[in-house]
Amino acid sequence: MPSFKGKTLDAVSGELGRSWPTYTTAYRALPDGHLFDGESYSGTWIVCTQVEDAQAKKVEFGFLPPQMPCPPDGRVTTWPVVPNFVGKTGNEAKQAALQLGFPLVSSQSIVTEGYDDGSHLERTVCTQDPPAGQSMRQHYGTTLSLRVADGKGSCTP
Repeated sequence: MPSFKGKTLDAVSGELGRSWPTYTTAYRALPDGHLFDGESYSGTWIVCTQVEDAQAKKVEFGFLPPQMPCPPDGRVTTWPVVPNFVGKTGNEAKQAALQLGFPLVSSQSIVTEGYDDGSHLERTVCTQDPPAGQSMRQHYGTTLSLRVADGKGSCTP
């Protein structure tokens, strides 16, 4: 079996099904070491490790989200934490959040100002959910919600 390191889970799954249908496969999430159980993982995750038992026709892949580099030694890594976006512009927060693993970023003004001119992300972030410091393990693939300053730059309602 060739090495699948660096390929996405979608690519690996397709190739295994076509070329090695008799193999038993296991997928291990490297950030916490548990076997793949279907929650919040994506076909875009990258294979970092591959352990094959050709005689038993088994292979186990270790994988990470594309935002996390594969560890050189294949050992379990830790998840990054949610950064503190308070004080940054919504656009800065959105760009960093998308790279970190939040597929969606929503924003709302701290004060409802009537017509939404779409400029919320140009404003300063006042609060965020999830809060800074929490592990991305529980938030990967979820939405980052931002409350931004009103049109006058105030975070006080």
